[in-house]
This record gives sequence, C-alpha cells and structure tokens, in this order.
Amino acid sequence: MNKIEFYMNRDLGERFSASAEFIRQNWKVMYKIILIVAIPLALLQGYYQQHYMSAYLRSISQIVSGGDASMVRELYTSSGMWIYLLISLLSALVLSAMSGAIMSRYEEGLLNEETTLSDLGDKIVSNMGKLLMIGLAMILLGIVAIFALVLIIMVMSKISGFFTVLVAIFAVFSIVPAIYLVRFPALFQEASPMESIKDGLRLGFKGWGTTMLMIIIIAVAAYVVTLIFSLPFAIWNAFNIGNEPGILSYSLSGISWLGKAFVTPLTFVFFAFQYFAVVDKVDGISLQSKVEEFDNL
Repeated sequence: MNKIEFYMNRDLGERFSASAEFIRQNWKVMYKIILIVAIPLALLQGYYQQHYMSAYLRSISQIVSGGDASMVRELYTSSGMWIYLLISLLSALVLSAMSGAIMSRYEEGLLNEETTLSDLGDKIVSNMGKLLMIGLAMILLGIVAIFALVLIIMVMSKISGFFTVLVAIFAVFSIVPAIYLVRFPALFQEASPMESIKDGLRLGFKGWGTTMLMIIIIAVAAYVVTLIFSLPFAIWNAFNIGNEPGILSYSLSGISWLGKAFVTPLTFVFFAFQYFAVVDKVDGISLQSKVEEFDNL
C-alpha cells in the first residue's frame, strides 16, 4: 500500500482522487476510532433533537388549532435548547480534531489498523484546543467584519440599493472558501491560531475557485448521505405529530445524527487535500522539503 503524499500540487480531479484513496486505505481505522466518541455524542444529540422536535411539532399543531404562538418562542429560549446547541458544537469540534489527528498520524507513517484512540489522545486534545481558539477568534473577527459591512451598506444604500445588495453578496461569497481553510495550518503545520487564520485566509483567496467548487460538490454529496440517515426520523415525525417520543423515536433521531458523524470525517479529508494542494501550489512546500532532503545528504 503506497503512502499518499499530502503536499502536492494536484488539479481538482487529482485532489478528489487522493482524498478517496486516503479514505479507502484508512476507513477501517478511522471509523474504529471515531465511532467510539461519535456514537455517545449522536445518542445525546438524538435525545435532545427528538425532545425538541416533538415539542415543536406539538406547539405548531396547537397554534394551527388556535393556540398561543409564544409556545414556540419558549422552546428556543429554554436551557435544553442551549444544551442541544453546545452538544452539536462539541460534536463538530471533536470530530474535526479526531480527523486531523488521524491524518497527522498517517503523515508520520504511524497509522495502522492497530492504532487506538489512546494513541491519538494527546493530539486530539491539542487539536481541540487549537480549533476552539480559532473558532473564538473567527467569531470576534466576524463581529468586527459585520459591523464594518453594515456601516458600508448604510453609506452605499443612500447611493444605490441594488449595488449595495451586490456588494453584500460579493463580500459573503468571497470570504466563504477562505474560511474553510483556516483550521488546517494549525492542525498540520503547528501554526498558532492567529497565524492559522492569516495563512488560511491567504491560501483560501488564492485558491478561491477550486475551493468554492469543492464546497459545492462536497455539500451536495454530504446532504444526500445525511438525508439517507435522517429520512426514517423525518418519516416517523411526520406520522406521529402530537405523540410523546419513545425509544424508537430517540433511536431514529440518534441515527440521523450518526449520519453527520459519518460524513464529517470524510468532508474533513477532502478539504484537507484541497488545503495541501493549494499550499503546495502557492508556497512550494514539497519542493522545499526535497531541497532540505538534498542538503542533508
């Protein structure tokens, strides 16, 4: 089994091929490790998702029958809803940290079918800390950017409302691909959170076209897969509006969330190979490493 080089200037098709080959080589050990954590998280998410879905549908049914619309607002302000959101964020954080640790282990040549969760424990914790700091920094930067954009829109709206809408749309679309790459320098090149954001944005803008195309393709594929997992849960709810949730409904809800746990590592791999290709194209990392190997002879 040939080891896949991470940093290589591949075209878009080759990036997909390299990602698929990495998954083919390592899917057993990936999911052996990931499911240990993903299953308990999916059960927790499933419980809160079904709990609030049932309450939401009952409230909608009562409102249609002439009830008070404030019942729906109460659902979104309850403590349980915040717990549900926190578990969802924790799940995304953990799955990304685990995926990064698995890929780093592979790059070091140490990943095999005997690799366990404990072997990756320190790296996973380190990755979680980095991702958390990057997330918080991005939120703060996002708030500042929103305020700046609002001010620009307020000024421009006095000139042309249509042009203002175009500027807002352009601003959103221009930044989205870059955001997808901000985590990878910290996970694979030991960059600090702020350095990771800076490098990720720089590389994201330079590889904007292929990154946006990959986002669209992966988003469609991920939606189809998660839809397959969540369809039984959606069907059950459609025919049981107003009924109290039971073991079956909680199980179906957990399975729907397990679909996201299944998809997240796959999408992580595809975007990681996008990052590797862009950083090698822009910074020539593979060429630098070959020069260093030559100097060490």
